[in-house]
Amino acid sequence: MDDPQAYIAADRRRAIAAGVDLPTRVRGAALFADISGFTPLTETLARELGPRRGADELSTVLGVVFEALLSRLHAHGGDVISFSGDAVTCWLDGDDGLRAVACGLAMQEAMADVGRVVTPSGTAVALAMKVAVAVGEARRLVVGDHRVQLVDVLAGRLVDHLAAAERRATTGTVTLDASALDALGDRADVDVLPADLPGDADLPGDADLPGDADLPGDAAGRRVGVLRGLRVPRPAPMPWEPPPDLPEQVVRQWLLPQVYERMRSGRGEFLAELRPAVPLFVSFGGIDYDTDPSAHAKLDEFVMEAQRVVDAYGGSTLQLTLGDKGAYLYAVFGSPLAHEDDAARACAAALELRALEGRTSATDLRIGIATGRLRSGTYGHPTRRTFCCLGDAVNVAARLMSAAA
Repeated sequence: MDDPQAYIAADRRRAIAAGVDLPTRVRGAALFADISGFTPLTETLARELGPRRGADELSTVLGVVFEALLSRLHAHGGDVISFSGDAVTCWLDGDDGLRAVACGLAMQEAMADVGRVVTPSGTAVALAMKVAVAVGEARRLVVGDHRVQLVDVLAGRLVDHLAAAERRATTGTVTLDASALDALGDRADVDVLPADLPGDADLPGDADLPGDADLPGDAAGRRVGVLRGLRVPRPAPMPWEPPPDLPEQVVRQWLLPQVYERMRSGRGEFLAELRPAVPLFVSFGGIDYDTDPSAHAKLDEFVMEAQRVVDAYGGSTLQLTLGDKGAYLYAVFGSPLAHEDDAARACAAALELRALEGRTSATDLRIGIATGRLRSGTYGHPTRRTFCCLGDAVNVAARLMSAAA
């Protein structure tokens, strides 16, 4: 059975258990790992096995892949801060970049071992991954309505730089932002990319999403390089102790109520399914996380208001992403709770969400909505998991968000 404790970042759990707050300003290395191939795998399994068995088989594959990747992350002293679809944003506190790039190499080696999936019917599907690393100062913030779901986020210019590096990355590589290049110096062999060289623009879900022009400040056009290898020995594996358990009244604030109740009642297996649903994306800007002392409060206000709107129409706010393809919220209508009129509910919620641009500090709101069959369920590592919905319709909604005026 899923452990609800695993839905909170490990370093956050340790801090809560110790009765202390994590600092809101931190220094270290950020790592973003984005996996491609799950959408075609989802469709293949559904076609071969049907919705229910296909969802179960996909859950097994997701578990194998994320356990392999996150085990390498833990061995390098890192924690998953947030999930973004089939990608993870990780933080290696206090790192000067060496542990992060060694982790990226280890994760790519692990993906080479587990990324070739053969379905029960014999169809081969290749999973691949691109990794980006940036080094410097960032913000660690907790936002959201505790009655809906608290959200742990990594924010600031460093995350924008990480996003710019990820856009230039190609599958199978570890790409370094200028901050990581400078921090590593001659400890790494790197191929510096020309400023105008595109990355994997043809990857599903990437081509039509907001590009570097949407990134704030100097993130667009920054120097990046592809890691060829290290000139120094890789750091020795670090011991990783599972964080202590937290009281139930604390843990439940970090999960959607309907997800938490299914887990506690022993019905967590019903969270894994392929079902029609309506994904909704809303992108936003207008908050300076590095210099505005009110940035935390402004983000918190916007997220809480958005959660309340989505919740009022029977939807679920699943993820908040800052820096990856812009800043956006991802919500879904139809999972884990379904209604006959989920599409209408999503549209009504979108109209109300647009009004938040005048009532909160968020600006330039753009919204995209689509419908389709999604893989709804939990995934991750036994010690760090999330609930989400993945599928082609999610990519379509994100593209529509990008195209919205």
